[in-house]
Amino acid sequence: MNDRRKRYVLTIVPRREYLYARVRAETIDSKTAVAYLREVAGSCFELKRRRVILERDIPVMLPHTDLFFTTGEFIDMMKNVRIAFVNPHEAIHREMEFAILIATNRGAEFALHADLASAENWLLG
Repeated sequence: MNDRRKRYVLTIVPRREYLYARVRAETIDSKTAVAYLREVAGSCFELKRRRVILERDIPVMLPHTDLFFTTGEFIDMMKNVRIAFVNPHEAIHREMEFAILIATNRGAEFALHADLASAENWLLG
């Protein structure tokens, strides 16, 4: 199937001290993940932001192999950018922690949060 429709909704809001991005999707695959992450990275650099809150409203995760490679690709896109991820889905908390561990082990400054307030406190602290 060659479906070119976006399988996600991405909202990007430039804020004074950071870029806020919210992605919403029912499901995820590696192509979809890379697509929305590229959009976030492009906006970040276009707007000259070095801090990002990325609220990930997707109730599922990629398989571990895809997650590893997609995380690596995002790290390459976002060099020297501090990113606070917000995960509202408790069911995938451990998988999100795994993705953050992959990133931080490779030198990224990423952190996982359950809500926007704690994400903003970490990001701006």
